[in-house]
Amino acid sequence: MVTFTNPLTPKDYFTLKCPGDPQLSPDGSQVVYGVETKHLEANKVSTDLWCFDVGNDSDPRRLTLGDHQDTQPRWSPDGRHIAFISNRTGRNQIWIMPVDGGEPQHLFTEETPIGPLVFSPDGRSIAYTARTFSVKENGQPYPGAPAEDRNRASKRAKKQEGDAGEGAFDVQVITRLRYRFDGKGFLGDEREQVYVMGTDAQKTAGSRQLTKGDYDHTGPVNWHPGGRFLTFAAVRRADADRTREVDLWQVEVANGALTRLMCGRGSVSHPQWAPRGDALAFIGHDSPHGPSSTPRLWLLPVDKMGTGDSDHADAVLLTASLDRPVGLGGIASDVRLSPSGAPFAWDAEGDGLYFLAADAGATSLYWVSRTGEIKEQYGKPDHFISGFSGPSDGIFVYQQGTSDRPEEIWLKANQKPPTPITRVNDEWLEDHWRTPAERFQYRSHDDWVIEGFIYKPRGFHEGQSYPTVLHVHGGPHASYGQAFLFKCQLLASRGYLVMLTNPRGSQTYGSEFAAAVVEDWGGDDYLDIMHGIEWGIEQGWVDPTRMGVTGWSYGGFMSAWIMSQTDRFTAGIVGAPVSNRHSFYGTSDIGYDFGEHQTGATPWSMPERLLERSPLSYADRIQTPVLLMHGANDLRCPVAQSEELYVALKRLNREAALVMYPGESHAIKKPKHQLDQFDRTLAWFDYHLDAD
Repeated sequence: MVTFTNPLTPKDYFTLKCPGDPQLSPDGSQVVYGVETKHLEANKVSTDLWCFDVGNDSDPRRLTLGDHQDTQPRWSPDGRHIAFISNRTGRNQIWIMPVDGGEPQHLFTEETPIGPLVFSPDGRSIAYTARTFSVKENGQPYPGAPAEDRNRASKRAKKQEGDAGEGAFDVQVITRLRYRFDGKGFLGDEREQVYVMGTDAQKTAGSRQLTKGDYDHTGPVNWHPGGRFLTFAAVRRADADRTREVDLWQVEVANGALTRLMCGRGSVSHPQWAPRGDALAFIGHDSPHGPSSTPRLWLLPVDKMGTGDSDHADAVLLTASLDRPVGLGGIASDVRLSPSGAPFAWDAEGDGLYFLAADAGATSLYWVSRTGEIKEQYGKPDHFISGFSGPSDGIFVYQQGTSDRPEEIWLKANQKPPTPITRVNDEWLEDHWRTPAERFQYRSHDDWVIEGFIYKPRGFHEGQSYPTVLHVHGGPHASYGQAFLFKCQLLASRGYLVMLTNPRGSQTYGSEFAAAVVEDWGGDDYLDIMHGIEWGIEQGWVDPTRMGVTGWSYGGFMSAWIMSQTDRFTAGIVGAPVSNRHSFYGTSDIGYDFGEHQTGATPWSMPERLLERSPLSYADRIQTPVLLMHGANDLRCPVAQSEELYVALKRLNREAALVMYPGESHAIKKPKHQLDQFDRTLAWFDYHLDAD
């Protein structure tokens, strides 16, 4: 552990940088990646692109510079150009630049591209998705609507893309079930469609829309090796807003002809053709536990595609012997530039695939053959890999970190030891205290083995107890692990013991464990967490008279639920919670779908079940001082979920405060608001837990 004595300050967070999203060139000679920087005074975040030459010892070189965000870089097939998405014109657009130097060229599009961008095999075209107004020319929003409604909706769609337009209209006409989404806002009559455009900024005639209709066609798209087709996931069904089943489709680039390759039984995403074009790999599940099912890696042979009745049963589950989620398993970090690509890739021969899978809070790189033989390639139980690119001639690049070191970009070449490409936070690490998260296990009330992580406080001495903050993760299918969490390091540096638990419902411990929370929020998951606190007290580390609890989203629900069930905690901070599962059903962007699955009830079928596991129903039992924090534009757990609980507590004359952040959705992203969160968290717990 680092021995610096000075505690961290909230402002230290904004001097950390986030390198990420590495992309290896086709010949394996270069790596392009992004570096994210937070600007506290300007209250914004920027991202620059950098390039590293694998074959020499020179330092990485900067490709772009500015106060904008240049993200999701992708190599052309010949390795001579990089395409990326940038907001340098005020909204996201496609840019392309020669890797050897020169100014980026703007590939103008009327629509706003959604990445990642995908080059065609010949390098002459780029495919992507974008949201666009998708009502038929003679379509009306609903029977009996005013004649001008379609034109008004079209004008409003243009206004949403940043063009106010003459006569732009602000009335929101809602006719579909899935009409808004957190972070995107009101969806209106826009749908995600597939586009293609040329890569020559001087000759391109603009973009061409390949898909149409009142359906979402979800990226990323993938080119067939022959360049004739684009493959993607979509739900082109009349009940699209009511089903959880996603299909695999392809569109012929020349004429827009559509073919459904596979009818899904559950989640399907990130289709990728094998190099020989004889199979398609994808991530998903066939819904054994509904939306709570663990995502796995699948293979659909070409002879099983598009036969009219092809469905998930025709696909081969490659990772059947590894009951772990393919990808990151919901393990978040608050110092990360998230990867934009899939967590798997075909090997050069097309005989198998490399993929990331999360296990017990860590991730490893694996290889799986077409017959399902799995071999672990690289990983450590105290490391976390959040993205990779390759292989190319035996070379991989990946972003990796630990619980006490933010992620950097690493290079793994053939049999040589891994080496870091970036060291952007070395100076920060030399000057700031931090501590590794220590894994622990304990038995719950019914003998289930539960795992957690402890951040020991600065100056920790065995045999001494400390004020403790219990952090509850979101989800409920997220998980804590070996990723860097500044908020935990900040509290530990101030003298708090920070306890993280992964109760049943958490991913990375198997599909049955993850699904065990469904229809039981506040049941066995609550008992799992409380047994973790008992374990900490038994070790002599947790001071039972100075305990705080906090969490965000599901963690906010559980924090409120804990305080409604026990008075053992001295103070609580509840972030963006679900406090009333009855009102959550109709006000959350996912309440009618995810909420119904998690509760097994609707307001008209079993209202008593929704209320019986709602913290609001037990507000009169809460004696613990509560600070609530919430984004004012949150559509996932609407801000009324905090307001309802706050009003109830104030009406009961309990100690409570509510902080709302204007313009923020479910995740707080503006630097000044993030700083405010850190400051308020420390002040609240310092006051109530009487920290040293």
